[in-house]
Amino acid sequence: MEEKVMGAFTALLVAVFIAVSSLLICVPNLHKLALKARDNRLESGRISVMDMLWTSDKELDEDDELSRQSILKGHQLRLTLPQNVTSDNVTIENIHVNRTISITIDGIGKDYFSQYPIRGNAENIMDVTYISEDYVGVIELSMDDVVEVQMTSEDEYIYLDFVDPHQVYEKVVVIDAGHGGDMPGATKMGVYEKDLDLQIALELKKVFDRSDKNIGVYYTRTDDSNPSFAARVGLANDSEADVFLSIHNNSTASGRMSSINGTEVMYEGGDSTGASREFASICLDKLVQALGSKSKGTVVGDEVYIIRSSNVPVALVEVGFMTNTQELKNLQDKDYQQKTAKALYDAVIEYIY
Repeated sequence: MEEKVMGAFTALLVAVFIAVSSLLICVPNLHKLALKARDNRLESGRISVMDMLWTSDKELDEDDELSRQSILKGHQLRLTLPQNVTSDNVTIENIHVNRTISITIDGIGKDYFSQYPIRGNAENIMDVTYISEDYVGVIELSMDDVVEVQMTSEDEYIYLDFVDPHQVYEKVVVIDAGHGGDMPGATKMGVYEKDLDLQIALELKKVFDRSDKNIGVYYTRTDDSNPSFAARVGLANDSEADVFLSIHNNSTASGRMSSINGTEVMYEGGDSTGASREFASICLDKLVQALGSKSKGTVVGDEVYIIRSSNVPVALVEVGFMTNTQELKNLQDKDYQQKTAKALYDAVIEYIY
C-alpha cells in the first residue's frame, strides 16, 4: 500500500514538472500574443495619447522653450492637419457638464497621432483620447475645469486655446432640466416629468439663442440623459455662473390626482447673502404673471442636494402640479411651455442685470 502511494506521488510530481516546463516554454509566446491583442485593441478602439502631448512640468532648457513658443505662436495647443484636410473639416463640441472637448476631424486615420503629434501645454488637460473610424477621427480632451475653447487656423495648423467663460461672456447662466434617463421623476397618465422638464428647458434654449445679449448659457442636459447631481451643480460652481436655474414639476405627497395646483420656487436658505431667495422670488413672480397660475410661494429647499451645494444664486422652479388634471394638460401644451420659458428668461435677465 505504501509503495502504491509513493508511486502515485512520484507520478504526480513528474506531471507537475512537465506542465511547468511546458508553460515556461510557452510564456514568451503567450506574452507576444497578449501584446498583439493589446495592439489590435489600441488600433481599433479609443486610446490615450496623453504621452504625445508636451506637458508644462517637463524640464526644458531655454532653447527648448524658445522652440516651443515658436511652434505654438502664443497658443496652448497645436494640431497638424494632413494634406487635403483643412479647418473646414474640423468641428468642435464642448460638453461643459462633462468637462470634455470633442474635436472631430474628417479625413484622418488611425495612425494620425503617430504621424502628427499634438503639441502644446497640458496644464489644464487631464487626458487626451483618440478614436478613428472610416477616416473620421475624434480627439477628446478631458479638462479639469469648465472652459471655452477658441480655434484659429493657419496653413496646415489649427491652434486651440482654453479660456475662462467670463473672459468670453458678460454673464454665465446654467440651466438644469430635472431628472432624465432612468430617473423619470413624477409620472402621471403616461407623462414623465423628465420629458416636461426637458421640453421647457429646450424652449428656454430657443429664447436664449435668439437673445442679443452676451450670455454664455450652459445646459446640464439637452437630451434624455441623467447627469449626476454633483455634475449638475458642479457645472454651476466650476463655471462660477451668475445664476443656476433648475426646472422641475410638482406632485402631491401621496402621488394621487387632486385639486392642489400652482407654482412653487425653492431657494437656498443657507445663502446668507439672500441672493438665492431674491432670484427665486423673481422667478415666481414672472411665472405666475405669465401663466396665470396660483402662487404657492418660495420655500427653503436646502434638503435638495443641488440647492444646498450651490455656490451661486440658485432657484429650483416647480412649474405646476402633474397631479392636477388641468395643470398636467397645461404642462403638455406647447404654447404653455413657451410662456413658461419666456417667463424664466425674463426672470434670469432681470436678476443678472
